[in-house]
Amino acid sequence: MPFGGENAESYYDEGLTAAMKGDMDAALGHFSKALQMDPSLGAAAYQIGRCQLRLGQAQKAVQTLAGVLNRMPRMTAARTELAYAHLLMNHVEGARKLFGEALDEKADQPAAVLGLGYCAFQQAQWDTAMALADRVMGGSGAERFEALYLSARAAHMLKLRDIAAGRLQAADELLNQIIETSPGQPEGFYLRGQIHFLLGDYVKSLDNFRSAETRALPDRHYCAYHEHFELLDVLAGQGWCMRQVGNEAGAKEIGKRILEIRPNSKRGRRLAGDTAAE
Repeated sequence: MPFGGENAESYYDEGLTAAMKGDMDAALGHFSKALQMDPSLGAAAYQIGRCQLRLGQAQKAVQTLAGVLNRMPRMTAARTELAYAHLLMNHVEGARKLFGEALDEKADQPAAVLGLGYCAFQQAQWDTAMALADRVMGGSGAERFEALYLSARAAHMLKLRDIAAGRLQAADELLNQIIETSPGQPEGFYLRGQIHFLLGDYVKSLDNFRSAETRALPDRHYCAYHEHFELLDVLAGQGWCMRQVGNEAGAKEIGKRILEIRPNSKRGRRLAGDTAAE
């Protein structure tokens, strides 16, 4: 029983607490119970959609958040989350349309501007992605990290190495907060592994991917700053690092581990030395 008693509001509050701790499975259960007890609690339905998205359940999130918008068509936050769910499903044009509508409702909404940047990045429109990320560079916390990280990746693709390096280093500094807040979780270490890989520091990248592995559960989907990953992504990061430093034997072992988990993985086959998968 929740601390505040057996009622919808108490379960909703328990869901918010669990979500803040990163336990999306528990949060989803609490929000679902709250909505079951009070079907008129639209905020609970919205939070269910957010949890589903962060658990990688994109199709369920689309259905849930579309239902929320049918009931509350002016809820801009639900429209933005729905757009991110479409983006996770690679429905880029649908996501772009929804992000645009969110900005029509609330101009310069950072999450929607960044969303358009992700759409552009996914379609290899590096200049546009970088420009959109730079629009929200002056924010703080999560928004600033996402802006720096997206802008840096776009600059990397444009071969603007100095700009990419400066923004990656600034993003890396912001990761200290998430790692200090949740040292037992893999998200910060995974992102730091990605950042150091782009910086060309493969030893540090490998160390961080290994730290992420010790904290990642094999059947868990993770999401941090709209970056989705699972244990296979962590292992693949290790394999690519090993290849970069010339440790082909180590990379092949990682490839075999990936194939044990997911036999049809192209990344696993490539790392294991299957030239047909290259």
